[in-house]
Formats: sequence, structure tokens, C-alpha cells
Amino acid sequence: MNIYTASILASGLVVSSCEQGVFCTEEFRSVGFVWTEASLPDSVYTVNSRTGDTLTALDKGYETYFAVVDDSHMQSLSTEGDSLRTTVLDSTGTVVASAWYVVGRDNCHIVFRYGPEFLP
Repeated sequence: MNIYTASILASGLVVSSCEQGVFCTEEFRSVGFVWTEASLPDSVYTVNSRTGDTLTALDKGYETYFAVVDDSHMQSLSTEGDSLRTTVLDSTGTVVASAWYVVGRDNCHIVFRYGPEFLP
């Protein structure tokens, strides 16, 4: 083996042993639903079935969009995805809708896997 071939092999080993850098966007992601009824919900809460923890999104709704989970919950979610039970209440505390979402995470953001876009 000549010196040129040895240096190519050595550089290949160095490159393959380096970790790839992670570059994240500066956006703040959320997963949620659009409420389709005329009367807006009073509150929305989500329970992670794996941990039993209640997750509260930072926003309380924007017009008819309500977040179920957002990037502030990254450490509460598994990379594979967790089943999240979302419950929607009216002003009297009555359940007006509920749905299941599956949301995971990567190194930067939450990752939507499954769930309805519209409720009820």
C-alpha cells in the first residue's frame, strides 16, 4: 500500500468517527387543532399517557387554533412519540371534545406523528 492510499484510508476513518453537527431552526413549533364550532372552548389540557403528566401549551388559543403541545414540552416527550390525550372543556367544565395525538421529538423540535387537525 502506498502512502497516498494510506492517507485516504486514514482520512476516511477520521471523517466516519466525527459526529455530525445538529443545526436547528429558531422557530417555535406547536401541534394543535382548529375549533370548528361557533362557541370557543374555555380550556384545553393534554395528558401524556406514558408519564401521566398534564401538559399545558403556552398559548391559550389564537382565534380558532388551540395548541395541544409545543416545543416547551420537548423534554417531556420520547423520540419515538408519546400518546397524548387532549380534552377540551367549555366554561362550565363540561367536556365538549377529546382526541388522541401522537407526538415525539428530535434534537430540535417536537415532531407530529398523528392526530386530528379539526375538532370537534
